Formats: sequence, C-alpha cells, structure tokens
Amino acid sequence: MKKYYYVILVFFFTCNSFAQKEKDSTEVKSNPIVYVDFLVGASNSGNEVNGLTFGFSANYQINKDLFTFRSTYIAETNPDAGLASVLIVPLFIGGDSLNEFALLYGKRFVFNGSALSISAGVSSNLLRYSRTVDGEKFRYNESYIAVPFELNFNFFKAKKKRFRVLYGIIPVGQPTAFGRSFGVKIFGSLGEFNYFGVGLNLGLGWHKKY
Repeated sequence: MKKYYYVILVFFFTCNSFAQKEKDSTEVKSNPIVYVDFLVGASNSGNEVNGLTFGFSANYQINKDLFTFRSTYIAETNPDAGLASVLIVPLFIGGDSLNEFALLYGKRFVFNGSALSISAGVSSNLLRYSRTVDGEKFRYNESYIAVPFELNFNFFKAKKKRFRVLYGIIPVGQPTAFGRSFGVKIFGSLGEFNYFGVGLNLGLGWHKKY
C-alpha cells in the first residue's frame, strides 16, 4: 500500500514541477514605463518674463506613481535685438529669461492609447530680468525655490507596432513597445515669481505596459 502512496506523491510533484516550468516559460516580462518629453509652448509670469517656452522632462512610472525631472526655459523677446529681430531665434537672445530645474511626483492614469497625469514638486529657478530707471537700463538675477506643477494628456500607440522612421513613413524592425507620443501640457510654478504656461508635448519611450 505504501508503494502506491509513494507513486502518487512522485506523480503529484512531477506534475507540479512541469506545470511550474510551463508557467515560467509562457510568462512574458512586461516593459517598464520610461519616457522623455520635449515641450514647445508659451508662458506668462505677469510683469517679469512672458514668451516662448522650451522644456524637457524624463519620466518613470511604477504602478500609478509618476516621478519626473523637468527642465524649463522661458525666453522673452529682446527689445534691443536690432537686425536680429528679422530672425526668430536671435530675437529671443539677450532678453529676459527664466531657467527652471524641477523634481516632481504625481499620479498617471493610463488608458488604452492615452494617459492623463498630474504632478507637483520642488524646483530651483533663476530669473533674469531688466528694469529701466531714469532712462538707464539695469539687469537683475533672482534665484529662488518654487513649487512647480503640471497637467499632461498624451496619446500613444495602443499596442506594439514596428517603429517608423522618416516622419513615420518607413517601418523598421519587429513590433516593439518603444514609440512616440504627442499631447498637451499645462504647467507653471508658484514661488517668489509665478508663471503659467501651455504647450505641445512630443515624447519618446515606453508609455505603458504592453
């Protein structure tokens, strides 16, 4: 009788071992959610700096928690640009400006092919601005700590597809989780000098678990 018990136990553990191996072989590791964004927009800080805004952010998401490093640059048109005012880029060189480096934490909610996120944090800001007193122009630099915030809504591919180059015309490689995104960002900062802005986001990375 004991032999039958031994046979049953051996059979049970053998089946369990094969089932575990089958599970491990069929289990597919999911990709992380890591992506970068590039921003082009416009910002307004009242009387200090108002103008074209460029930004970059690196993002990492775990569960619904979103961690972001953000760099923002606001450039106001230079009233003394001279002949450079004929061109777009030199027009913003030498005018008032604001540099921001920020760390943010927030929540990101992923849908099928889109995501909504809201974040806030702490930033180090450098404001360069000018004042004219009795016909003489003075320039000032102000460094301060602020509370940055942002609201993002982005679109990306809903399932794995081949990555496309040359403006999305030519597909290359195998279907991949890596891809592009585009969307809208509402952002700003609260501190000694406040500013608010809106812009377009273009991104690259792994935007959800596929």
